[in-house]
Amino acid sequence: MKTDITPRRRSALRDKDHLAGVIQFRGILGEAVAELGQRIVGGEWQPGEALPREADLTESLGVSRSVIREAVRILGAKGLLRSRTSDGTRVTPRSEWRLLDPDVMDWRIRSGDTTSLLEELLRVRLVLEPGIVHAATQMADAAARSRIRAAWEAKVEVFTTPDPDYAERRRRFIETDLEFHRAFLAAVDSQLLLQLFSVIEAALGLLIDVQMRARGYETEMIGMEESHELHAAVFAEFERGDADAAGAAMRRLIERAIGDAREGLSEQQG
Repeated sequence: MKTDITPRRRSALRDKDHLAGVIQFRGILGEAVAELGQRIVGGEWQPGEALPREADLTESLGVSRSVIREAVRILGAKGLLRSRTSDGTRVTPRSEWRLLDPDVMDWRIRSGDTTSLLEELLRVRLVLEPGIVHAATQMADAAARSRIRAAWEAKVEVFTTPDPDYAERRRRFIETDLEFHRAFLAAVDSQLLLQLFSVIEAALGLLIDVQMRARGYETEMIGMEESHELHAAVFAEFERGDADAAGAAMRRLIERAIGDAREGLSEQQG
């Protein structure tokens, strides 16, 4: 099947449902990497299956052999491909993919794998975030506490300030929600956790948007009170210095988010 990377195709590859902050490869190479990556993640070639011959790929993508070779090398570094002289270039098992790679996450969304990606992120949040809040309540220094308070005050401002532009209010809600969670993470002072959050943050923004649409936030801010109360409980227990209660409050918040997201995803699929 011929899939020349035309100017229109290039624009679509850049813009359609694209995650903010995705690592970009420049020019024709970037377009070839994105085209092949999305087709692999989308299942056009199954794990264990060989890619078409290099000559066929150069013809179908309209690029040189050197571009194809470099694209294959990049996709190999992302865990999607393995090349052997005697066996050609084959798609690796999904378990070997670098699933936290921003490009791989983006290709999953582009290929329609949004539901499973977001459900995985929910499980990650449920496992990690109660423990993060517990640790932050015990460990936060003055600067970290100041940042958490500022993040909470920003959320309160969004909650209490009417805005007839629901899309803008929803954007601000998502922005302040992410900063609230990010502030607790920063208080733990773990570069590994900060990098993990930065990688998945764009997809988390998409996840929060799905949750909000499920509650009716697309046309009205229905249900914001419950979300605000759940966040308020986390902040209140943090301020009291009760690490166990703060962690439990965050667990309740994430469990409610799971329910909202599943409802939203079900509506999208319906």
